[in-house]
Amino acid sequence: MGGVHAQVGKAASEAANSVEHKIDEKRADNEAKKSGPVGKAVNKVKSGYHKNRSEASKEKAKKALKDAG
Repeated sequence: MGGVHAQVGKAASEAANSVEHKIDEKRADNEAKKSGPVGKAVNKVKSGYHKNRSEASKEKAKKALKDAG
């Protein structure tokens, strides 16, 4: 039973990470809209990074829930 709780806890943690990265992605997108050419480029890179991390965390959360059975 402890393993199930650990997996569910891990899933919750990964889900929270996914949401945080999604927020940071949106923040970077908004900053890119307000920035000049260099700022746009930098913020687009940040946005892409956070998008990828959000997806990775989401997949880890799904796997942890699946492993919890």
